Amino acid sequence: MKNYLVSTALSLALVSMTAVSASAERTLRLSLQVATNHPVGENIVYFADQLEEISDGEMNVEIYDSAQLYKGSEIPQAVSSGAIDMGLVLIDEFAGTIPAVGLFSVAFMFPSYEVLARAADPESPVRQQIDDLILGTGSRVVWWQDYGPVQLLSNGAPLVSPEDMKDKKVRVLGKPSGDFIKAVGGVPVKIGGSEQFMAYQRGTVDIGMTGTTAIKSRKLHEVMDHVTISNHAQTEFLVVMNDALWQDMSEQEQSWMTEAARAAEMKMREETKTKNLDAQKFLEDETDMTVTTLSDAQIEAWRAAAKPAIDTYIESAGEAGQELVDSVRALY
Repeated sequence: MKNYLVSTALSLALVSMTAVSASAERTLRLSLQVATNHPVGENIVYFADQLEEISDGEMNVEIYDSAQLYKGSEIPQAVSSGAIDMGLVLIDEFAGTIPAVGLFSVAFMFPSYEVLARAADPESPVRQQIDDLILGTGSRVVWWQDYGPVQLLSNGAPLVSPEDMKDKKVRVLGKPSGDFIKAVGGVPVKIGGSEQFMAYQRGTVDIGMTGTTAIKSRKLHEVMDHVTISNHAQTEFLVVMNDALWQDMSEQEQSWMTEAARAAEMKMREETKTKNLDAQKFLEDETDMTVTTLSDAQIEAWRAAAKPAIDTYIESAGEAGQELVDSVRALY
């Protein structure tokens, strides 16, 4: 029997909830907006397996995938209110109310994958400060999911300079990426990850923005024919939990959760770079998409044009934002 439950319909979920509750000390309900075969969803399944194994069946995770219960933008409120025990959320979803949390989406803040990994390490002061800010909303960060760098999508021609963005409608993930698009002359339009395919197909926006692996998994190469490898931001997902529920857990349960979460986080961070490079190769070799990698000089032009977005982040995030930027730059 599977160590986790993936609900495919609410009626079946209610039946399975009853069955599992009878056999487990504690069952946690977790909502995510992607399928369980998506890299992020696979990592959650891995956590669920680890948790049941470590706890010898005393803890189970009931997974509601593909936004059955909540969209990603609804997760912060659903988790903090206790409507759902746990949820997957793009870190940007907290940036609207806590601007400092949007650090990882500030354009060209992280010059390399190594700097990103150091900043997002569980022991990093950058990571700990962000976790503490989110805890203040009633949601506890259980683990981070490193999803890799963000790229730009277009149709007809590649995006090689900031001038190519002028007056174009661009899909953004949240406020920090929106500030970047404004800085380079574009018009930001917030669109959820699961809504991208239709938005590009219908021409709701002119330019896309998403992770490399998402282009492959969401089949975005079917509706956009160019991808520019800009690596301008990093995609970090969080798995958050209602903090009141966490406080209600025994020390043993908290220990099991922490062990399973750390295993899931380390596994994904170790695999992400390879998966992103593999996805890029897939796009180059097995699709009709044209992949354009920016030169160092072109990257520098984008970096200079995006600088106002860093200033905007610091201005909106205040002292906490300045501290985080300084902490990241110390890692260069």
